[in-house]
Amino acid sequence: MRRRRKRKITLKRRLQWLGAWSVLIFAVLLTGGIVAGTFVGIRKFCDNYMQKKIREAAAAVHMNEKKTQSGRNSKPEKEGGNLQAEEEDMSQEGEEDQLEEALILVNKSFYLPTNYEIPLISLDNGQQIAEVMYGDLQNMLMDGARATKSTLLVSSGFRTSEKQEQLLKEEIEKNINAGMDEDEARKDALMTVAPAHYSEHETGLAVDIVSVANQRLDETQEDTAANQWLRENCADYGFILRYPRGKEDVTGFSYESWHFRYVGKAAAEEIMQRGITLEEYLGG
Repeated sequence: MRRRRKRKITLKRRLQWLGAWSVLIFAVLLTGGIVAGTFVGIRKFCDNYMQKKIREAAAAVHMNEKKTQSGRNSKPEKEGGNLQAEEEDMSQEGEEDQLEEALILVNKSFYLPTNYEIPLISLDNGQQIAEVMYGDLQNMLMDGARATKSTLLVSSGFRTSEKQEQLLKEEIEKNINAGMDEDEARKDALMTVAPAHYSEHETGLAVDIVSVANQRLDETQEDTAANQWLRENCADYGFILRYPRGKEDVTGFSYESWHFRYVGKAAAEEIMQRGITLEEYLGG
């Protein structure tokens, strides 16, 4: 019986197969990249949209309160008063815009929008903060200093995303050196240091405030007269204690007696009086 000779696969045929498989693999990878990119884009759009709606809703509530109060205190309009009224309306619009910015929510679920911008101003010690809160912050620091007979200062204000990433890396390394494994070290670090783009310090609206006598950001801070005064009076200046004790499950961060966030006086008063967080205030 005659044996069939095994057909030899030529080099040309091998190259054709290789080319076909390469095209197929490339097509699969390209499709996956497009899908992933589309998903990320949709997520960013949704997050930015939600942030906008949250701030608009809060600003609308504040506007209604202003209109109600204005109606109660309104007086008959004098002749020639239209220009003054127009100037007041423009001033009020500017105030509403600032309020909307002050109520931005940034935490482990909501990252800072990529198009976020806010004017910054430098303090005497080189720290930068959002310009919108400069006057209220200065008043709070001066009044606190007089009340407690101590010098208050901002130990940390605005941070870049690069700086925030560096701080998280340093905290993780510190935990590893203390004997934690990598996963444990990162989990522990994230309770006190936010990842880049998820930190309130990147908004310019958050400040760590200490007294010159005690600049340690630890449990000893809440025992200082300066910190006790700040926690009792910060709402009068538009600030809240951002990460209160007992709210770790809501904020995602450990209690920090020194971390204050500017939200405007109306919102600050309600948040501090009710003993709630910014998340709970914006969520209704």
